[in-house]
Amino acid sequence: MKLLPTSRREDETPPEADLPPGYRPIKLMAHGRRLDTWDAWDEDRDVRCIVKVLRADRRDDPRVREAVLREGQITASLAHPHLVRGYGWFEEPPSLVLETLRGATLSAVIEDEQIGVADAAELGLQLSSALAYLHRHDWLHLDVKPENVIVDHGKAVLIDLSLAGRPGEGRKGAGTRGYLAPEQARGRDLSPATDVWGLGITLIESLVGDIPFGDEATWDTKRRWPLVH
Repeated sequence: MKLLPTSRREDETPPEADLPPGYRPIKLMAHGRRLDTWDAWDEDRDVRCIVKVLRADRRDDPRVREAVLREGQITASLAHPHLVRGYGWFEEPPSLVLETLRGATLSAVIEDEQIGVADAAELGLQLSSALAYLHRHDWLHLDVKPENVIVDHGKAVLIDLSLAGRPGEGRKGAGTRGYLAPEQARGRDLSPATDVWGLGITLIESLVGDIPFGDEATWDTKRRWPLVH
């Protein structure tokens, strides 16, 4: 089982496990700006799981708190074979519980070697199926990128719905540089097409090993010529 490495600096004191009742910490996977992500044991289901807990120093921020609970509600209420499954969420501490996935991120895979056309087509079918399912339930993912896709023996699973939201208005520039649709960079007119843009960038990167428009922060700056036409 391949676990993502922790993002904590070597000189940083690791946080104490503050998990909801019934979940036993195994290993800190990531200590991010908003969340601590734990490899944990679900004592009720008798399985390993992932627990994402809002950091103690961010719990007074209502926007961040709402985002954590929203992700938990979406993943626990929607079920699709190419979308990460949620087991539940907790108000205190603000947290959500996800299934443990085998495999590696798509970003790690294509860092070693780009994928072929047939594999990219299959990848596109699987991810577009998951996105269409989200869209039919009036949700947008808003952060489709190789780092948020887990692949294992031909199966792709879309993860990390921490930025998910409804169509319409959004926070300007929320997402990842290089994968933002123009309307996402502006924070308005968000629609299913916004996720299709991120999927397109992801498939291009999977094929050629680079993103087509460069690492642009916003679309107010000069566009770079795409790598493919």
